[in-house]
Amino acid sequence: MKKKLLTLIALSSFFSYSTIAQNVGKEAIVKVIDNYEQAWNRHDAKALAEQYHTDATWVNWFGAYYNGRAEIEKHYQTTHSTYFKETKFTTRSIEDVTMIKPDMALVHVRTDLSGDERYPGQTFRFRRTILLTYKEGGWRILAGQNAKLNEGID
Repeated sequence: MKKKLLTLIALSSFFSYSTIAQNVGKEAIVKVIDNYEQAWNRHDAKALAEQYHTDATWVNWFGAYYNGRAEIEKHYQTTHSTYFKETKFTTRSIEDVTMIKPDMALVHVRTDLSGDERYPGQTFRFRRTILLTYKEGGWRILAGQNAKLNEGID
């Protein structure tokens, strides 16, 4: 009986810790998403890239693949000094956060983008799928893909 009670107490402590870790993780994940939006709207390529791990990968809405923070930052420097220089990025909602492990989360985010000089007057809606991990002292994007939503898709 004593052994069962000790096991129950140990499991209870583990689940309490897991719940706390997940809540802290979710708060930090929301902060990464907020930091990303703020950096985009300042057109700060370095701050945008800082939201990614050094070994991150990203696929944009046209299907281009970027490997590593340095390449991602270079892409942001190019786009934000040209056709994205007047854009406004808005996070519409965080659709879900699935904690795969205490240090890994899969997130779906709905966003809008307006001001792309290639498409005057248009606002685009996106669904971003992002894998965030906690390593090297913080939560950052490890991988993700941005999908442009067609009309009628909610």
